[in-house]
Amino acid sequence: MKNYYDILGVSEDASNDQIKKAFKEIAKKEHPDRGGDEARFKEANEAYDTLKNSQKRHDYDTMRKFGGTGTGSGQHPFFNEDIFGDFFSGFGNNNDFRFNFSGREGDERIFRNVRRQPRGNRNVQVRMAISIKEAMMNNEKTINYKLPSGRDEFATVKIPAGVQHGVTFKFSGMGDDSIKNMPRGDLMVVMSVLDSDGYTRKGNDLHTNKTIDCFQAVRGTEFNLKTLNDNIIKVKVPAGTQPGTILSVKGKGMPVHKTLNIRGNLYVKIHILIPQLSAQDLKIIKDL
Repeated sequence: MKNYYDILGVSEDASNDQIKKAFKEIAKKEHPDRGGDEARFKEANEAYDTLKNSQKRHDYDTMRKFGGTGTGSGQHPFFNEDIFGDFFSGFGNNNDFRFNFSGREGDERIFRNVRRQPRGNRNVQVRMAISIKEAMMNNEKTINYKLPSGRDEFATVKIPAGVQHGVTFKFSGMGDDSIKNMPRGDLMVVMSVLDSDGYTRKGNDLHTNKTIDCFQAVRGTEFNLKTLNDNIIKVKVPAGTQPGTILSVKGKGMPVHKTLNIRGNLYVKIHILIPQLSAQDLKIIKDL
């Protein structure tokens, strides 16, 4: 797993202002429009996008705490068959609950940080993170969890394509039942949909960036873009494109939840790389 704190050069207890300041310093130096390192800029932008959001930062810190590892095997950066999650339920303290999400063989996570809810409210709430790439398609994962009584329980979570961040799936009567003469609580699975692969999500639309050189911007160009569902699409850049221009590709965004074959749009922000010119080059241009 990438260390976003190291990428931005801040401590793990850095304030939002410190994180923002660190990102601005990197952006000034590495922004593609200023001739910086595009890969370094994207990496810093990804780190900032996660750490500036309190919920995403919490999810990220939780995964790092429980042993999240690096990427490179085609897995989502927050999922390397690692440990992730938070319980917010009435099970008392210092209990570990092991969940097996069998969407992939060996895909196991341990959910900790169990807190006691008010007596009588005995729902089990689990936060499950997936990438926006995973949210592009229907998924089904089976949860295997152990109650304080020692009994194993199972629940199958059907995750629909286009699921939104924060959506909660309720499983009635599948929570704790250790308190006698009380109705059994429910299992609540809260989705956390995280940006990945250079794409960010806004509603049902996807946003990404592309850097071209000034000559391509002047005369126009066309480039191939790999989408989150691993398709290759061609994006045309018209002649005279200016820095910051946003190109739209209709129907290439996220699937709209509970609809048939309807998708949001894909937006590509164009950055233009200005070459470093010598004094002689500048003089020639000036004399034109």
